[in-house]
Amino acid sequence: MFYATLCEIIKDGKILLKKASRGVSKGKWNGLGGKIENNESVIENLIREVKEEADIIIKNPRYHGKIKFFQGNREKIFGIVYIFSANYFEGKIRESEEGELRWFSLDEIPFHEMWQDDAIWLPLVLEGKKFLAEFLFDEEMKRILDYRIKLLEGKIENDERCKTY
Repeated sequence: MFYATLCEIIKDGKILLKKASRGVSKGKWNGLGGKIENNESVIENLIREVKEEADIIIKNPRYHGKIKFFQGNREKIFGIVYIFSANYFEGKIRESEEGELRWFSLDEIPFHEMWQDDAIWLPLVLEGKKFLAEFLFDEEMKRILDYRIKLLEGKIENDERCKTY
């Protein structure tokens, strides 16, 4: 099981996505982020991963929620991912060995080349909503078998619930 962060960088009606060059997401478009390392806070991880993957420093990331991924059955947690968005950053975007970076118009997001669950929860992020979600995938992590989403009340801001895991 892993803990990770994911940041959807949105600016001027576009979203920055990365086509992963390795790992479980190889060949898929996704937001920026990655696994939380030992003794690293969620926010520290988020800032580090975005810097490593795009050479930018995000400002004022907004916490949207948490997603639990299950593999095969609900007793087997595959991972937990903390979801953020950011509209402001410093620096010039540069690709890394992590994968290709590309801006997509918000009405042309390549959901057919992303994880299946992205088409369900990413629109909530784009609408500025907060949520908790669970996705049950098959054993191969290829197909969603079931999912649950609970919308949360409150403002989108740095939320205390994301500081520990």
